[in-house]
Amino acid sequence: MEKIRELFDNIIRLTDAEFNYYQQKISSKDYKKGDIITPKGSVEHYAYYIKKGIVRRFIERGETEATFYFAFEHDFVSAYDSFITQTPCRYSLQALEDTSLLRISWHDVQDLYQQSSKWDKIGRILNEHAYVERADREFSLLTKSPQERYENLFKQNPEVIKRIPLKYIASYIGVTPQALSRIRRRIF
Repeated sequence: MEKIRELFDNIIRLTDAEFNYYQQKISSKDYKKGDIITPKGSVEHYAYYIKKGIVRRFIERGETEATFYFAFEHDFVSAYDSFITQTPCRYSLQALEDTSLLRISWHDVQDLYQQSSKWDKIGRILNEHAYVERADREFSLLTKSPQERYENLFKQNPEVIKRIPLKYIASYIGVTPQALSRIRRRIF
C-alpha cells in the first residue's frame, strides 16, 4: 500500500481520509503461475496493481499465442479497453508466475471519480501514462529491430526479464524462439 500511496501522492497529495476511502474499495486476489486472470471474451471488471509477480497480455493466433504486453511488480494492469468500455475483451491476461494483485472494480473507480476531483486527476494521469507507454511500444515495433526491442526490454527490467519464459519474450519482440536464441548469443 505504501508504494501505491507514494505513486498517488506524486500525482496529487491525498489526505489520509481520501486514501483510506480508496483502501476500503480494494481487495486482494492471488493467482497461480499460468492462471488466466481475464479470459478473452469476458468483460474486465477490475483494474489491478501488482504486488508480486508478472502478468502478460496475449492473443491466440491459431495454434500460437502472441504476447504484446508485460506488467511487473508495482505496475497497474488490466484489459483497459474492456475495463473502460465494459465490453468483451479481445485478449487474455495471464499470471506468468505466482502473482499477488490488489484490485478495484469499475464501479468503485467511478465512485472515486465522483468523490473528488483528485481521483479524477489520478485516473487521468494514470491513463495518460498508459497511453504513452502503448505509443512507445507501437513506435518500437515499427522502428526498432528485434534485437533493439530485446535490449530495451532487458534494460528496463534486467532482473525481472530473467523470470519470463523465452517463448513469451520472443513473441513480445516479434521473433521465433530460435531467432531470440541467436539474438541472445550475439549480445551475451
